[in-house]
Amino acid sequence: MKGYTKQELEQCGFFSGLFGGKPAANAWKEINNILADAESATELTSDKVKKALKNWGVKFNDENMQERSAIYRKTADNVYTDVMTLDDPLFNEAKHLAAVLELPEHLVGLANKGAKMAAYFNRCSKLIKGEEKLTIGEINTLFGYDYEDGLSIRKQVFQANFNLEFEDISKERRFSPEQEERYREQCKALDIPYEFKSNINNALEHYRELWNAENAEFNELEVEGLPLADGEHCHCYANAGYCVKKTVEREDNIFELTRKFEIDEVVSFKGDKLEQPKIKEEITAVEDIGYFFVTNYRIIYASEKLAKQVPFADITAIEYDGTNIITYHTENQGDLIFKYPDDAAEVMVIIVKRIMEKNKA
Repeated sequence: MKGYTKQELEQCGFFSGLFGGKPAANAWKEINNILADAESATELTSDKVKKALKNWGVKFNDENMQERSAIYRKTADNVYTDVMTLDDPLFNEAKHLAAVLELPEHLVGLANKGAKMAAYFNRCSKLIKGEEKLTIGEINTLFGYDYEDGLSIRKQVFQANFNLEFEDISKERRFSPEQEERYREQCKALDIPYEFKSNINNALEHYRELWNAENAEFNELEVEGLPLADGEHCHCYANAGYCVKKTVEREDNIFELTRKFEIDEVVSFKGDKLEQPKIKEEITAVEDIGYFFVTNYRIIYASEKLAKQVPFADITAIEYDGTNIITYHTENQGDLIFKYPDDAAEVMVIIVKRIMEKNKA
């Protein structure tokens, strides 16, 4: 039978044989071996069990409940892994084995509970892989579960499967509609809600936006007040800040901390504040807040104070800092720098480059 493997019997030692002692464990090994050779648990009869116990000087008692439960559990595992209907003969095999092993009802229940949980997880895993013939409703009926009984296990199954694949999704940083549909179908098959923790959901939404930027058809958006030429359409827009490069002067804080530490150890300084060393650095500063539009011909920035537009033909290169700042190098207007919301910048780079390539073609 499945789940049972032949076990080698222990040899009697010299003194055990001399004084009539026998390894009690051999009784349970012998019963196990009968089941290992059998086609069905019904082949293990009460007479065979009694004979095995008598051979090794063992009787049914509270001290060997664990050994009897362990033998029964293997059949219980087989039952809930393989049964297809409520009248499946495997159920009768389990009842027969429990009877010949004289297992109390509460131990049978505990063994069945553990077997159900393990088999339920495995069968749900097979279900979302297309390897299980029954629906989740049919499996629940066989196991005697209602919706809530197996809900946590079904969620664990989906999460375990998703976690294995999320690493690849994170590396690719793309989440396609086909992938989402597959996960929705898995949740539907398991009868659980399609939901993730907020951080995972936010990541998936961003990866979907990136996939759409690369692959989806562009919509033609209606933007009130945006002046467009004939045949020109707005494809996307986002909040943006118009930036300029500046050189600023600031105090060298690291020098100040170090110097103060040295002074405090030797003297108490009184009087005017010491002159701090100054250092200069270049920063990208936001000068204006507005909206950034991308059409099929150009990019447009507009706010209450400022308006700029650059045809795609005038853009020589696009530089993205990897976070939220994009620099558009142009032939006639120099470098135009814009700061976007973090999740929007990378999407904007992809869209602008894609439309520029389409215009070249």
